[in-house]
Amino acid sequence: MTNFKRLEAYLNINSDYYNKVDLEMLNHYIHQYVLHVPFENINVQNKQLIALDDETMLHKIIQEHRGGFCYEQNRLFHNFLKEKGFDVYMVSATINTGKEWAMEGSHMALIVSLNHHKYLVDVGYADVPKKAMPLIRNQNEVIDVNGKFRVKHIDTYTIEMQKYKKDDWETQYRAIDISKTLKDFAAGIEFNQHHSDSIFVQKLLVSKAKTYGRVTLSNAHLTIAKNGEVQKIPVTQNNYQTLLSDYFGIDDIRIQTFEQY
Repeated sequence: MTNFKRLEAYLNINSDYYNKVDLEMLNHYIHQYVLHVPFENINVQNKQLIALDDETMLHKIIQEHRGGFCYEQNRLFHNFLKEKGFDVYMVSATINTGKEWAMEGSHMALIVSLNHHKYLVDVGYADVPKKAMPLIRNQNEVIDVNGKFRVKHIDTYTIEMQKYKKDDWETQYRAIDISKTLKDFAAGIEFNQHHSDSIFVQKLLVSKAKTYGRVTLSNAHLTIAKNGEVQKIPVTQNNYQTLLSDYFGIDDIRIQTFEQY
């Protein structure tokens, strides 16, 4: 059994106060996790395997101050929540890229059942609120510094995670409320690590929630979304390591995306 005490210490979890399995405790865990652990695909860019076991992922987070993408983050968070007493399971989802739907069912998210209600939890997506999203029909949206989010029911098992953009609700991904295991994501894991059509193979993406908004580093820019204002800083071979250190706390790492130039 994994010892998650190291993770709790790293995340500054207040275990003395948050010691009851309820929504307040769940939201505290989500909030602390996304503020400390970035969404990133550096392993894919460096042609290294992603971390799909607890010990490798904990080392990546605690020693390297890094994170991962959905399979790494949500798989670990699933096990952490289970260990803390939550009723949680993995679900598959399909990302809306804005132009088309990505590979069907290739995104991993989580659903937590709590007091006869369900909540969508996702610490492995680059733009989510810092709290659980209720799967309750006609429930008010979740407000975050990065915007308004909600879960919309499509049918008995299908839900959509949506964000309010440009005066309308935009679907970020469509999920199926059926419990999955890690093995069910084998095709998606293979595709998103190695296939040239995968966005994670094509582009670098490092994104981290902040109390004031979010910072995101790509091949070309560091984007700082701060209290509704957006600033962009060009990213080059000469400054990417400084930006990773200053905004994400990631030190002493080389990324092939930049080193190949």
